[in-house]
Amino acid sequence: MLQLKGIELSFNRPILKTINFEIAKGEIVGIVGKSGAGKSSLLKIIAGIISPDKGTLTLDAKKLPNASTFLIPGFKDVAIVNQDFKLDIYHTVEENIREAVLSLPIIERDKRVKNLLRLFELQKFSALKAHLISGGEQQRLAIARAVAKRPRLLVLDEPFGHLDSVLRQKLGHHLLQIRETEEMSILLVSHDGQDVLGLCDSVCFLQNGKLSKKKKAEQVYYDCSNVNLARLLGPANSIEVNGEKINFRPDEYEITKDGIINLTFQRAVFAGGFYLNYFLNSNGESLVLYGLTKLNGIKSIGIKRAKF
Repeated sequence: MLQLKGIELSFNRPILKTINFEIAKGEIVGIVGKSGAGKSSLLKIIAGIISPDKGTLTLDAKKLPNASTFLIPGFKDVAIVNQDFKLDIYHTVEENIREAVLSLPIIERDKRVKNLLRLFELQKFSALKAHLISGGEQQRLAIARAVAKRPRLLVLDEPFGHLDSVLRQKLGHHLLQIRETEEMSILLVSHDGQDVLGLCDSVCFLQNGKLSKKKKAEQVYYDCSNVNLARLLGPANSIEVNGEKINFRPDEYEITKDGIINLTFQRAVFAGGFYLNYFLNSNGESLVLYGLTKLNGIKSIGIKRAKF
């Protein structure tokens, strides 16, 4: 559907370096990177808010125009939701959505507003002004406004940044519903990779201005060859065994009497449904293992790589 080729951007220094990327219809893709990696700049290029120094964007094989030529920034088939939401805070929740579809015939407009209020569970707040609802409700409203015109691609900048775990799960549920009911592609960026793992079909990293190849979420998670990137998606162990550096996830192990890694138990922390078990190896290096119980009796383990 959307394809980027050779995208480059500089602001006194290189921000994006030869970015090549594509997202298919109905696909949900996550881009993970540390703060300052250029994630927001990339999203603004994709949304048609700023122009790249080099490169092209195409939508269904049709080249998109240069954003610098627009009187009003933005591609009509791409909707972006920034971290500030940009709501009309003194208008009601319903009015915020209605304003986005004023061009529709009245009957169709009323049906669209009603459906979006239901989809995002905003019915009981519909008559409240936007500044009187909670941050999580404002975020759902901002996304509802963004999808009101049925864009082909929804772009979300750090959508989970200010939400607790319950609201994160609820937002993820709403985004999956959008994909199913609207047949819409969704692109989101986050500095916390755990936010995207259970939601995205594919994930890639943005680091030092370069975007990694898009891979399935499971494949990206269990690829610990670069432990710094791996830790953006959750805990990863990196220890030395017989002079060799070994990186692995806390669930990639098997309990054995004569395993290659000798351990000394330190403590176990209950994490809701499982335990984080902390150990020291024979070199004094720390590592953590997931377990359904406390693993205080474990003396050694072997590495058992996950299959995906």
